[in-house]
Amino acid sequence: MAVFHGYWKLAFIGKAMRKTFVVLFSVLLLTACSVDRSIPGSRTSPANSQNCAYVWDTQPLPDLTEKLQSAIDAAGLLGVKATAEAYGEDCIDPQTNIPRGFATMETDFYITAQVADITDMDNLGGLLEKVLSVLDAFPLGKIPGPQAGYINFSFQSGKAETNLRFTASAGNAARLQGLHGAALVEKLQKK
Repeated sequence: MAVFHGYWKLAFIGKAMRKTFVVLFSVLLLTACSVDRSIPGSRTSPANSQNCAYVWDTQPLPDLTEKLQSAIDAAGLLGVKATAEAYGEDCIDPQTNIPRGFATMETDFYITAQVADITDMDNLGGLLEKVLSVLDAFPLGKIPGPQAGYINFSFQSGKAETNLRFTASAGNAARLQGLHGAALVEKLQKK
């Protein structure tokens, strides 16, 4: 009888623990579903994020692109074109599959530079450094999204092309290390 009584206690505790787990899990799930996933700097945010299916997406940032291109032009960087995009999540209505909002996580920059000689790494590094100096005027807090984004840099000469993709923080860190010219390009090719 004592063995049965001990088993009953364990079975009761197990059942109570299971019920507690289910209740806690349900509360956690409902809380997570009702969290407003819009992020400061979002272009739009869903009216009711409880009924969203989130999907990664990008959104053009035409106003920021215009400001960025104006800053590039003002710096005298001929043959350099720049755009900015928000990277984040679309809130998709699960019943209609229609986007209801977008939450920005970061801003990514796309730079294309026409150069005379794509093999002149010192020249490419010098141009890269000048563009990064222009991008310094667009730090976190002044651009959409709470986290640092990526810089996608394309050097082009005729049909030849060299591409770099690195985080804004990696670009800043490389310059803080005092890297210039070819050394800057080489460092950021590895990011």
